[in-house]
Amino acid sequence: MIKIVALLSTLFINLYGAIFLFATSNKQFINRFFLALFFFNSFLLFVGHFLSFNEYWMVFRYFDFVFLTCLLAFYPLYYLYIYSAFNITLVSTKWFYHFVPSIFIAVLMIVTTAFSSWEDYEIYMNHNLYGTALTNQASKNLAYLYKGTRMFHLVQIVFYNFLAIRFLVLANNKMNNFFSNLDKFQLQYFYIANISFVLLMSIPGFYVTFIGRTPLNEDGLQLLFVCTLFTLLYLVLAVIGLRQVPAEINISHPNEAQTLEFHQEELKLIEVGLLDYFNTQKPWLNPNLNILDVAKHIGTNRSYVSNIINENIGCNFNQFVNNYRINEAKILLKNNPELSISEIGELAGFGSVSSFIRIFKRSENYTPTAFRKREFFTI
Repeated sequence: MIKIVALLSTLFINLYGAIFLFATSNKQFINRFFLALFFFNSFLLFVGHFLSFNEYWMVFRYFDFVFLTCLLAFYPLYYLYIYSAFNITLVSTKWFYHFVPSIFIAVLMIVTTAFSSWEDYEIYMNHNLYGTALTNQASKNLAYLYKGTRMFHLVQIVFYNFLAIRFLVLANNKMNNFFSNLDKFQLQYFYIANISFVLLMSIPGFYVTFIGRTPLNEDGLQLLFVCTLFTLLYLVLAVIGLRQVPAEINISHPNEAQTLEFHQEELKLIEVGLLDYFNTQKPWLNPNLNILDVAKHIGTNRSYVSNIINENIGCNFNQFVNNYRINEAKILLKNNPELSISEIGELAGFGSVSSFIRIFKRSENYTPTAFRKREFFTI
């Protein structure tokens, strides 16, 4: 009974999540579509677990290839979801290679099962769940294939977690060099999702994959505990997936700076034009300012602008713009005691009062309110 409850709860969470995310996905929220694919893949995976642990082996025999396919597609689909949240236009051809192992194992399992009798398959499943001996070559072939798939999945767990973390770091750096206001993208959700994925899925998933089905079949409470962790993760991912706003740039696109030669005289002229534009026209008062707007106005390439800010000024675009906003806010705080903190943040070009307070405190080591009080008492 414990096994049924544990597996069915996770199974239905995945099914409901997949349906809801599919229903709410669109071109603007393409990340929901790929998260829905991930949930549906997980649903099929837990259908396989349910059939296996509850000994519906006559059905599972014809579903086993789907189960192994979904197992090896699990982490590529999660990575695809992370990738889609930062890339409106996906490069479709290269993603095929991520799913080659799952397609290969599906074909191999179909062929191996076709050349095995029901008795062979029953011996194989008894070995999986109860640790009984494999008494013929056909059952051994099935067991070798399953163990090989598990070992490859262990490699995937490490590899795709590394890819996801590396990609999030790269995305954070590139977005800071593109946008002056990151509030609407709510990057903290991506970090929460990835940390939750590692703690609630990857670590217990590595353990479960390593030990196999037998210990979990013998200890229903252990299976319930693991399924509870997985269910918590799926709930976290569903909530975060509905709140995330995809980035409006292609993070994976190679930086144009890599293909352009930088001439110091030309860069110096662009730097002078950039600083003059910011000091005279105050474009940073626009909370949605991005590097393309700046490059277009001063008549150059965004890679030149990015290179100048990174190399000559020594910060990223987000920091560069927010430094101007902080200086503007300090003037307003000193000279306009009648204005509220939220009004000053808005007048200085910040997207929200929370980002204003956070960025101001990080720069000045004071909140705007504390800064205003300090200035008042030093007059």
